[in-house]
Amino acid sequence: MNKYTHLSIAEDEFDFHNKGILTELDIRDMAHDFLWQAYQRHLYKVRIITGKGLHSSEGPVIKPILQQYIPTLPFVKQVITAKYNEGGSGALDIILEQNN
Repeated sequence: MNKYTHLSIAEDEFDFHNKGILTELDIRDMAHDFLWQAYQRHLYKVRIITGKGLHSSEGPVIKPILQQYIPTLPFVKQVITAKYNEGGSGALDIILEQNN
C-alpha cells in the first residue's frame, strides 16, 4: 500500500439498502450523521450507497436528495458518483474537508 491509497479508496461507507421507508428528513439526517462522524474521525474519502432506484416506481429517490443536500455541508469538499466497479450510479463518493 502506498501513501496515497487513502485518496482513492473509500475509508468507510454507509448503505441505505434495507433501511425501510424513509422521509427526505430521515435521508438527510442519516447522511449528515455518517458524514459528520467521518469528518470527526479525520477521514478523507467515504462512500454512501444509495442504490440505483430500480425498485422505486418513480426511479431514484435517495441519490437526488443527497446530491442536492451533501454539497451544502461545510465539511464536505466534493461529491462525485462512484466509479463503475465501486457502485457506479448507485453510490456517491464524498471527499471531506481536512479536519486538522
